[in-house]
Amino acid sequence: MASVVIFILASLLCFLPLYLKVGVRGSNQFPFPKDLDKLVDDSIIDSHNALRTSEGTEVTLDCRNNATKKVMKNFLQATYRWIHNGMHLKFDEDRVLNLTGRVVFLEAKAGDSGSYLCQIEYAPFLMKTVAAFSLLVIPNNIFVQTYKYGARFCLKCNSDAIGHLYLYTSRNWIINDLYYALKKDVSAKSVEVDCIDFALSKMSGDWTCVTTQEYTKKQWSTAFYRIIVDDEPPFTAKLAIFLKDNILHLIVLMVGIVLFFVSYIVAKKKGKFARGTDGSIENAPLVPEPKL
Repeated sequence: MASVVIFILASLLCFLPLYLKVGVRGSNQFPFPKDLDKLVDDSIIDSHNALRTSEGTEVTLDCRNNATKKVMKNFLQATYRWIHNGMHLKFDEDRVLNLTGRVVFLEAKAGDSGSYLCQIEYAPFLMKTVAAFSLLVIPNNIFVQTYKYGARFCLKCNSDAIGHLYLYTSRNWIINDLYYALKKDVSAKSVEVDCIDFALSKMSGDWTCVTTQEYTKKQWSTAFYRIIVDDEPPFTAKLAIFLKDNILHLIVLMVGIVLFFVSYIVAKKKGKFARGTDGSIENAPLVPEPKL
């Protein structure tokens, strides 16, 4: 056992000079240098990486810029990594290439849509986000989601990465590039789905989730859906839908009405009984006067 411990310690001592040589430039570079941190943050603020393409085309996300080059020069062991919609990006050598500071989609797919974060691991388990991207891939054969009139449905935007990096950003869904679906914008930071409580026929069309920065008007598109809502049914069908959706409320209402009338009738009968048995002069029956 002692020999094993000695062997491990000796191995560490052998590799220590090599680590100091190729590791962090200067042992005093932790945490991330403030001047370099500001340079990266300013680069993110000034950038606007919003890409849109069709399925099957080639598209590249390029993270290399003046700020990232300085980070890589300052930390010799630094490596790039990519986050797609909150998950580590999976690379496929036949379709998705992981190059230094770049991701190349040889044939983009609809599933590639969303938000991307480019990060640099400048030390073991220490990350610095250096860029953000949005990618919207319009499919060739668009899958259509069909909903009944009055139905509730929810859609995922994947804007939270953009919202956390860029201040004063909110999202909404644009239908057919004409008007917004939501009456009120949603914070771009939100990871929740956006729901429509009552589907209308006029909501049919192409839905695109767009994140907008308030003061710069920069926009990022991260999700696309094609929605079809059935035509508005006739009055009888709408009445049937209303009764079906509110059956419990109607039952409670009917029970309440019945109890009200029963209570009213019982109270009325009790009132008559009380007047008939009251011995007061006011309630006594009149005695006819004797005839002279």
